[in-house]
Amino acid sequence: MSDPATGCRPPATGKSLLALGVAALTAAAIVVTGGNLAAAIAPALLAAAIVALILAPLRACVMSLIFLSILADAPQDNPMSGHWRSPLYGLGELLCNNLSTTFGVPMPLSGIDLIAIVLLVRVALSQRTIVAAPLRVAAGAFFAALVALAAAGAARGGNGDAAYWQVRQLAWMPGFIFLAAHALDDDAALVRLSRLILAAALIKSAVGFYFRFAIAAPNGIESPVILSHSETLLLCLSIAILAVRWLDQPKASALLYFPPILAAIWLNNRRLAWVGLTASAAILWNFVRWNAGKRALARTVLIALPLAVAYVAAGWQSDAPAFRPVAAARTVISPRRTVVKAGADSSTRAREIENFNLSQTLREHPLGTGLGHPYEEAIKGPDISSDFALYRYIPHNEVLWMMTAAGPFGFFLLWCLFAVGIFLAARSHRFARTPVERCAALASLCGQVLFLIQAWGDMGTQSWSAVWLASVSLATAGTLAVRTGAWAWHPAPQPVSCA
Repeated sequence: MSDPATGCRPPATGKSLLALGVAALTAAAIVVTGGNLAAAIAPALLAAAIVALILAPLRACVMSLIFLSILADAPQDNPMSGHWRSPLYGLGELLCNNLSTTFGVPMPLSGIDLIAIVLLVRVALSQRTIVAAPLRVAAGAFFAALVALAAAGAARGGNGDAAYWQVRQLAWMPGFIFLAAHALDDDAALVRLSRLILAAALIKSAVGFYFRFAIAAPNGIESPVILSHSETLLLCLSIAILAVRWLDQPKASALLYFPPILAAIWLNNRRLAWVGLTASAAILWNFVRWNAGKRALARTVLIALPLAVAYVAAGWQSDAPAFRPVAAARTVISPRRTVVKAGADSSTRAREIENFNLSQTLREHPLGTGLGHPYEEAIKGPDISSDFALYRYIPHNEVLWMMTAAGPFGFFLLWCLFAVGIFLAARSHRFARTPVERCAALASLCGQVLFLIQAWGDMGTQSWSAVWLASVSLATAGTLAVRTGAWAWHPAPQPVSCA
């Protein structure tokens, strides 16, 4: 309304303050960065993003953040081995890099950090997020353990920068769990999430194919991957989701999505992918009820078994591309002398040395080193400090690193999050009443196991995408446990009104 005396509208105080704040930050950014264009527009983009996050529906914001985080090419993952930057790389810079790197402003937070903080505040101010009590306690213990390890490491003179990067993504897992749990409130949300994960896997596969056949092949580029190491979890989880949906309710349409994702897994050439697919297959076979789909699969497996045995026997001593799954199995279960005879690559030998050094570090520090400390090199391994300066702080086997940094008690506090999550997922499947609940419980179980495999073999805790997918899997288990009755929900008592 206008002022009767002047006929003028009163000033919009909130909008004026926002505009003044953006103008001040823009001026400061220009001065600090010497006129950098990206820094100059960053405050306006940040303000627009925050306003959108505050006004947009909360569940839609959370789902969008999950999808964009698993879709982006994170620069830290070195996608396409640095040979090519896809259109998803710019998204990865915005979401996964600190703003100080992307825009040149002094802010040690990434886009994911800022968005997640705003959304967590909104979740805290909204209705209670329903998560099974054991998972809430385990998530709290997980975060408390990381804080304690940071303090213990600092007390021993640890490297603060190294400690920050050791748990950069991992520390967000409890927060991501509660964000995801808030969005996964019904069967429709679970179906929507599975479609988003599948869509991200298909888009990533298409990008990988384009790089392999339109960029790398014509230019003679030899890249060990067509995406990155971190995409292993996304691709394998997508296969698990498709498999459990088909096994629970066999439909021919679901089979159309298997070939492109499996082709992407083959061309991405990660041994852990075959380990993860094998583990997922074992989980699904054990849990899926007998129906037409499972019986058809059982018959197919029995018919193909002689061919499978012949394939493994022919490829056990071979490193040919056609026998990649066999090579993956060989390096996991074969005696060392067989691996050496078959020609173990330098990566395998380097990781054996790294794992031995981690075990010796734990032997010297049985209660854990805390964060910010490197492992001891009892045996000198390859020096890759020129490419990765923190290689002794962030080893490939993050599970052994957890034990080395935290000791037995701290490792228990960290590991209980996954033990509780796997238990709740398995129990939720037993109590599930609908096909969506059964499929979601098994997808959650596979997602958690795949993350642990990735953490064991290839720095899974250092990937935004992998941590998001693990958190989503844990959140699914926590919410399903309450909805299915697998774990009783005891909300806080409401005050009794005397009116």
